[in-house]
Amino acid sequence: MVLKRLLPGRRSETSTNSAPVTAEQLAAAWETLATASTSATWKCRHANGSMMAEGTVDFSARESRATVIRGRATYEYLRRGSTAFRAAVSEEDAEDAEPSWEYASETDACGIHAYAIPEVIAAAVRAAGSVTTGRPEEVGDKKLVPVTVSLKPKTTDPDGRVARLARQLRDHGAIVLQVTGLVDPSSWDEEEDEPSGTRIERLRLELPHWTPADNPMDDHSVVVDLFDLNEPVEIEVPEESAAERRRTARGCADLALF
Repeated sequence: MVLKRLLPGRRSETSTNSAPVTAEQLAAAWETLATASTSATWKCRHANGSMMAEGTVDFSARESRATVIRGRATYEYLRRGSTAFRAAVSEEDAEDAEPSWEYASETDACGIHAYAIPEVIAAAVRAAGSVTTGRPEEVGDKKLVPVTVSLKPKTTDPDGRVARLARQLRDHGAIVLQVTGLVDPSSWDEEEDEPSGTRIERLRLELPHWTPADNPMDDHSVVVDLFDLNEPVEIEVPEESAAERRRTARGCADLALF
């Protein structure tokens, strides 16, 4: 099975002088986010390991699906809340073959994360306030401007959501979470056939560096891109009775999954 990479392409040599959107607009985009398609890359610099994933997420239902490639292995993941289902995928499987699902209730440290909850991200972006503008990135036939907020939340923050985010980042040995909106400064409304002004086309979460508490020698990074924002998605999560229960043995690569 081959994944079609949907992460942004090359960057332009030119840069912008001012941010096309504010931190408040970026926070609002997260706050109103209900569904999205996802594309993720996880890397372990210490072991030269990597993972690629693509799928969809329904934040309102707390459900997601993803196809994950780790080395030569490919898996399908389905999640509802803190429950995860995983099935190995083989090129030899028949198209109508029923997946052999493994089931696990995620109670370990790599479970649901605060940074996977839109309203938490929105609150942290508002608390941070300032944005930086990067060089335009070519995505398909569009040139999008990245507007980034670097979050360094504190466990003492009066907003409990932001304090929770700080604790979960700290538990994974991470300090900074970068939140980016990829902006089309002059988007076009296809239905009305007229300019529609500035539009956030994609959202991105990035942990540029963290060291897992259970292995201080490791050095990881994760980038998760979200696109087709608020477009309908279809996710069918199997019943627990249809899956074989397994012990939780998830790795930090699963940080890239919702």
